Formats: sequence, structure tokens, C-alpha cells
Amino acid sequence: MNLQGVERLAVERGNVLGLAGTLVPSELVDGTLELLADAPRPLKTRDRVRVHAGTSEIMARVLLVDRQELAPGESTFARFRLEGALVGLPGDRFVIRSYSPMVTIGGGTLLDIAPPRFKRKAPALVAHLNLLREDSPEAVVEEHVRHAGGGGVRVAALSGRVPFGPERLRGLLETLQSGGRIVAIDRDWFVHRESLGRLRDLAVAALEQFHRASPLRPGMSREELRGRAGAPDERVFAHLLAALQNDGVARADRDKVRLASHEVRLSAEQQKAADRLEQEFLTAAAAPPSPEEALARAGQSGDEEHELFQVLIEARKLVRVKESLYFHAQALDAIQDKLVAMLRERKEIGPGDIKDLLGISRKYAIPLLEFFDSRRVTARVGERRVLRGA
Repeated sequence: MNLQGVERLAVERGNVLGLAGTLVPSELVDGTLELLADAPRPLKTRDRVRVHAGTSEIMARVLLVDRQELAPGESTFARFRLEGALVGLPGDRFVIRSYSPMVTIGGGTLLDIAPPRFKRKAPALVAHLNLLREDSPEAVVEEHVRHAGGGGVRVAALSGRVPFGPERLRGLLETLQSGGRIVAIDRDWFVHRESLGRLRDLAVAALEQFHRASPLRPGMSREELRGRAGAPDERVFAHLLAALQNDGVARADRDKVRLASHEVRLSAEQQKAADRLEQEFLTAAAAPPSPEEALARAGQSGDEEHELFQVLIEARKLVRVKESLYFHAQALDAIQDKLVAMLRERKEIGPGDIKDLLGISRKYAIPLLEFFDSRRVTARVGERRVLRGA
């Protein structure tokens, strides 16, 4: 093998050559372990040993899965906490030697070179390792996708954890997908159906809890829901959300998500308060009160997070112009009409012109000009505004 641009001293004993992304260096591996019948003494869990795999020699602590001590001639599953990174594949054989004196005492077969986190003596770990040792290639691939959880696993990462090549792996993934046992997030990214089911349950439960706590809110923010559903990758969450909508379970509107069955219903008293609140902004027109002032006049207390205030925002009756400054949508439409008419007549205006036009202070004039800039109604030229596109 001719490696261009690699210095001889950069290549160390135990290095493995492979395609980028297809091998997984790991400092934690699981496998079978058999202690030789003529081993000088039993092997205890947490004993320090030398692991020889390929041309590598790495010190490790051996953790026996189902016992504290392994007698000569016995075998079990074991986890090795390595003191350096090992590159190997499931099915690779290894030998262990005692730390001192340095004699061969046993060996085994690698089963998992990037094992999921289990309690060492958990029955689930034994079941997992038994499956990897004895079951079909299809079941082995499914097991790895299952244990990847809600984040799923990419084909490149999976290829370093199974004892067969990429073409066969791709075929097994397609078989699992067609059988409905795994779901493709994209061509090279898969999540187990059970993992998506758990994410789905978390998302639905979070929405149900949100609607119980805030019945007047139309929905939960998309990002909050993602966090409450276990914070899966954005693309996994997008797939989940699309499935919930396709199944008629949830609805998404802009950045809000709600259960399809949820409707905001105001009591007669709440509707009366909401109408009074809306009227405060309609009457004030171009010089609206603060959220706190408007709520107080409507017989409520609170700020813009008040549920009735949020009802008007979600209904698009109130529009946020800047922090803590809201205008009624009808008032903004009327202001825009006046502003456009003035600009068509004068070609350009400044803050003083809009103050005179609307009879308002600079407190409202500047935010309004910046708002219409952001809506691409006007364009700023120095300290003046012109009609965009004119």
C-alpha cells in the first residue's frame, strides 16, 4: 500500500486503513470472552488486561457482564474499557494477556464496537449481546438502529458496527424499511419505528399538557415542542411533525403546533374582556397603549404574555411593531395608506413628517418607519424614507 503524504513515523502499530467514515475507533467494546482452562487464576471483574486485536495491543479493564469472577475454562460476555482507541469490526477475534506476568489467558470475539449505555448487569445487555452473537444479519442491523434511539443512525456510522459490507447493509436496511420496522429520514439516515413511536407519544403528551394548562393559547411553539419531545434532530422532528399532521393528530400554523382536536373557546366573560382589549387598540389608532395599560383598562392584569392578549395576536388583530409596542392591524393598514399617499405626493419624508401626518410623538413615529421598512413598503435613504420600488 502506497500512502502519499503520510510520514512513516505517523503510522503506528495497530493502525487500520479503511474508507473514510466506515470504521469507528472506540474505547469501549463488548464481546464474548473465554478464559483458558490452563489460566493461572480466575479473572475478576475490573482486572487490568492486555487486549490484542489485529496488530493492536491496548491496556483495558475487563468488566464481566453477569458475574464478578470468571473461572478457568468458563466463558461469558464482557465489556472492555480500553486505555486507547481500538479500531475493529464485529466478528474480529481478540486475545487477552494478563498484565503481569504477560501470559495469554483467554480471548473472544468482538460483538459491539460502540455499545449503547446499559447497566453492566442489566438483563437487557445480555439480551442485546445474545442477539448480536446468534441472530440473523437483518436482526443485527435492526438492533443497532433501535439502540440509536430518536436520533437515528446514518449508514456510514452503521457500516462500522456490522460485520458485512455496504451493499449488503443497504439491502438489509431496505428490507427493514419495506417491512415498516425502520423509517428513512433521508436516503442515508434511519430511525427505528419504536423510537419514532416514543417521540410521537412524548409530543402528543406535551401538547395535551400544554392545552390543559393554557386552553386559550392556540398552540405550543415548535421549538418548545421539540424540546419536550426529547429534543430530536431537527430533521427527525420535521419528519415526526409531518407524520402527526398527515395522521390528523396535530396541526402546525407558522411556528405554532396544536392538537387537531384543540379549539380556543372563550367564555362570555373572556370574550367581553377580549373585545374591550381590542377596542383599546382600535381607538388609540397610531398611538396605542402599552400591553399593561390596555389590559388594565380592560379589567385584566399582566403583560403581552397574558392569554387574552395572545389570543388577539394569534387572531392577527394585534401586530407587534417592536418590543412591547403593538398596533391594531386595521390601524396599521390605515397608517400605511396615509404614508403611501404622502410619499407619492412628496417623494420622500422624514420622521417629522409622519409625526405631523398622524399627530404622534417620536416614540411611535420611529418604530412605525422601521416597521414599514421591514415590510418593504418604504426604503431608508440617509435619514429620509422613499417609497420602495417608486
